Amino acid sequence: MATTMSPGALEADALEQLRGEFRGEIVEPTDDGYDDLRGVFNGMFDKRPRVILRPAGAADVIRGIGLARTSGLPLAVRSGGHSVAGFSSVDGGIVLDLRLLKAVRVDPNGKTVRAQGGVNWGELDHETQAFGLAVTGGRVTTTGVVGFTTGTGSGWLERKFGFAADNVIGADVVTADGQIVHASETENEELLWGLKGGGGNFGVVTEIEFTLGALSPIVYGGLAAFHPGKAAELARLWRDLSHENDDIGWAIASITAPPAPFVPEEWHGRRVPAVAGMIAGPHDQAEKILAPFRALGPIVDLWQPMPYTMVQALLDPGNPYGRQNYWRARNLTDLPDAAIDVWLEAAETAPSPFTAVIMLNGGGAIGKVGEDDTAISGRTSPFNFHLNGMWEDPNATDENIAWVRRVSEALAPHVAEGISLNFQTEIADDVLRESFGAKKVERLRKLKDRYDPTNVFRLNQNIAPSAG
Repeated sequence: MATTMSPGALEADALEQLRGEFRGEIVEPTDDGYDDLRGVFNGMFDKRPRVILRPAGAADVIRGIGLARTSGLPLAVRSGGHSVAGFSSVDGGIVLDLRLLKAVRVDPNGKTVRAQGGVNWGELDHETQAFGLAVTGGRVTTTGVVGFTTGTGSGWLERKFGFAADNVIGADVVTADGQIVHASETENEELLWGLKGGGGNFGVVTEIEFTLGALSPIVYGGLAAFHPGKAAELARLWRDLSHENDDIGWAIASITAPPAPFVPEEWHGRRVPAVAGMIAGPHDQAEKILAPFRALGPIVDLWQPMPYTMVQALLDPGNPYGRQNYWRARNLTDLPDAAIDVWLEAAETAPSPFTAVIMLNGGGAIGKVGEDDTAISGRTSPFNFHLNGMWEDPNATDENIAWVRRVSEALAPHVAEGISLNFQTEIADDVLRESFGAKKVERLRKLKDRYDPTNVFRLNQNIAPSAG
């Protein structure tokens, strides 16, 4: 029998009852490992949950949601913990930490993969690449598959295969009332539509299924860094070549050169422009595309044939857990020289050496999916612009946030609607509407009314139910 509690309380007898039914781990603040488990990617959100539940299966997920409902405590759902908006944890509430759910099943003949809710992209890529297959994955391997995908799923392969969300063909979801619902192209189709970019609004995804595309385990990828004096020329060249073919998935970024052996010592710690990513086609084609960049004389050139799994890990060192992060991103209508000037000025004024100022090329397979086929909007944008403010000293927070906002305002004349909310630290209602568009917000709200009318799942890119 469920224990009745006053709203916002977690009584000891309810937790003890849960222990007798829960196959996974229950971790409280006094337990060993609590501090390690509660840490998330964005150090701005140093939260202390009342309890961390680590389910061993769907039945545990049901019980965890039930505890949140009866206690009235806020519920955060965690997969990789990469939510830059801090949704992966909660002060004084319940964290449903899915990281024990690690099963991955590849069907090489059907070219599909099923992954449980705690799998990250490094783990999924390891399994699919054993068969020469892939789906668009996160650019940092520790990112959780489910959270990344339901929030859109942008990666190096998006111009070849579409967003990760575009390749979802099924999901098992535990809803707010503890029911397990399967969404597919023939069953609960509208829920499947909502999961393709609509975030974690409708339940806990315990398993997700993708279609896969053929991808050689060896692709042409890497990173090349250049003298800052060549940044403007480099950016225009990158822009002009970015849509040569759909195999090109790359970014141009202003970064700080690390003190690594492959970087000449005189460049250690200096801010430089760089081109990183991959070209998924023939290697001789890649070398032709890269030839004009090499003619500029890079100070570092790591572009070469390498395992796709290595390309996926290229940005891991620059994205560790625990730094302070304040991000904004925008789709662009185009990339005129005036927008490149904003990128150049941002690179010169970034207050932290860890901050990255990034431009990515869109188009390709992204734009070949119908605008109403998923919850994702803004598919026609040819480029997007990311301000990844990162710093270590909490006392520098105001300065870094002000810089991100200032650059974002300078970019305003070039902005198009529809950017993925995965890349936003602050998600106000106007940002939500800008991302989805008013029509899709209302369609998502109808799904919310059906599957989560009391807004149990509110720590996300939240679509409030009609009653809320």
